[in-house]
Amino acid sequence: MDSLRIAVCDDEIADLARAAALLADYDPHRQYRVETFVKAADLLAGDGFDIILLDIEMERPNGFEIAKQLAAREHPSVIVFTTKHSAYAVKGYGIALRYLQKPLEKHAFFDAMDAAISEASAHRITITFDDVTHMIRVRDIRYIEVFGHYTVIHTGKESLRVRSPLKEITARLPRGYFAAAHKSFVVNFEYIKAASASELWLTDGTRIPIGHTKAAAFNQAFHRFLGR
Repeated sequence: MDSLRIAVCDDEIADLARAAALLADYDPHRQYRVETFVKAADLLAGDGFDIILLDIEMERPNGFEIAKQLAAREHPSVIVFTTKHSAYAVKGYGIALRYLQKPLEKHAFFDAMDAAISEASAHRITITFDDVTHMIRVRDIRYIEVFGHYTVIHTGKESLRVRSPLKEITARLPRGYFAAAHKSFVVNFEYIKAASASELWLTDGTRIPIGHTKAAAFNQAFHRFLGR
C-alpha cells in the first residue's frame, strides 16, 4: 500500500522537532511516511509530497516562495503553513489549506492534519482485495483493463488485480481525466503520447486499442482534456 507522504520543513531546529513530535503523536501507528527538511528549496526535488508542513519565515527562497512553485505543479501538494506572525494567516494567499501559528498547539495541529489528510486522500482511491486494502494515487493510474474475471489497475510501479467491476472503479475516478477507449480499457489522458484512429500509444510504450463504439465519446473527452 502506497501511504501518504508528508514533509515537515523548518530551519528552526526546535520548531522542526516540535512539528515532528506532534506528527508522531498524531500518527502513533506510523501509517504515513514522514521526511524532515531545513531548506524549503529541497522540497522541489523528487516526485513530491502529498502534504507539506512548511514554515514561511526562512532564508530565501523562503517557505512562501517555494509554496508558490509547488502550487503551480500539475499535481500540487496540500500545504499547511506554520508561522510566528499571525499577520500571515489573514492575507489570504490562497496557497495553503491552513495556517498554524507557532508555538504549535496540539489541538490546532491535529485539526489541521485531519483537514490536510482528508484533502490529500481525495486524490486517491482505496481498493480492497483478499482482505487487503490498497491505497492508490489517482495520478499514478496509467490505464485500467478487464482481464478475464479481473479488473487490472496499471500504475508505474505495479499492476493490481481486483474483482471489482470496471464500472465500479471508474465511477470513483475524477471526471475529465479518464475515459474508456475500448470496452476493456479505461485510459488516463495524462499518459497518452500519441493516437491514431484505431490505437493509443502511452508514455510507457503500452498500446491500447480504440473500439469503434467508444471512439466518438473517447475523442470528445480527450479533446476537452486537451483544451482545458
